Amino acid sequence: MKNSLFLILFLLFLGPVFGQVKKHTLLLNTGTQNAWERDFAYSPLIYKGSNAGFTLGFSSEGEKKTDEVYIHYSRLPLQSQFSAEMKATHASIMTYTFYKPNWLPEQLNLGWSNNNALSLRNYQDAQNFNPRFDFHTSFGPAVRYQTFFGKNQQWRFASQAHLQVIGFLFSASYLTSPPDPFLHEQSTFNAFMQSIRLFQPFRQHDLGMLNQLFYQLSNGNEVGIGYRWHYTSLENAHRSQRSGGHYFFQLNFKL
Repeated sequence: MKNSLFLILFLLFLGPVFGQVKKHTLLLNTGTQNAWERDFAYSPLIYKGSNAGFTLGFSSEGEKKTDEVYIHYSRLPLQSQFSAEMKATHASIMTYTFYKPNWLPEQLNLGWSNNNALSLRNYQDAQNFNPRFDFHTSFGPAVRYQTFFGKNQQWRFASQAHLQVIGFLFSASYLTSPPDPFLHEQSTFNAFMQSIRLFQPFRQHDLGMLNQLFYQLSNGNEVGIGYRWHYTSLENAHRSQRSGGHYFFQLNFKL
């Protein structure tokens, strides 16, 4: 009797779990990325250029919740208006979580986002304090609109955006990247802690937009095109800004 009761309770517990069927997708995209960057601690000039960008991602979509992870990497040769050169390396892990409340239209989802981004800047003419970098982790709300169309609903359009104003910044400083002649008598831990700054309202923010159009193949996989835009403004002792647009071709593999 006890074993039967335990089995019934076990099945009742697993019932909702089995009912929540999730779709898992692996994605890969590549394309041209145009970017500009400005680091006021080094120069007020804007450095801009373009090169290829790459993104690897994963999504898990359920009936009421969708999780997405995007890992993006690019290395760009940038130039100022006076032909000064700078090599920029950008790497980020971007996550989204979207919810589908019953009171919203079916095409609209609300949720939150998190960005963990590194910018490494190597200036050609800099002698000391080079390369420069900043890393930030930020959080904020996100919204997504998604719709299907076509004779067999094989076309899918999705547009999502985020605004992040909460987080922290870890950037280059005389504590973390001292010039050769500069000596200090601090522990590495103290230097690290003094280089971290919490986001302040209207002084640091990360925002972006992602538009995508897909066609579903007979095997359930998708091919598509898209455009990703982002803008980041950070301020520690000095302000740094960067923005970029990434036109890409994408393949989605159903797992």
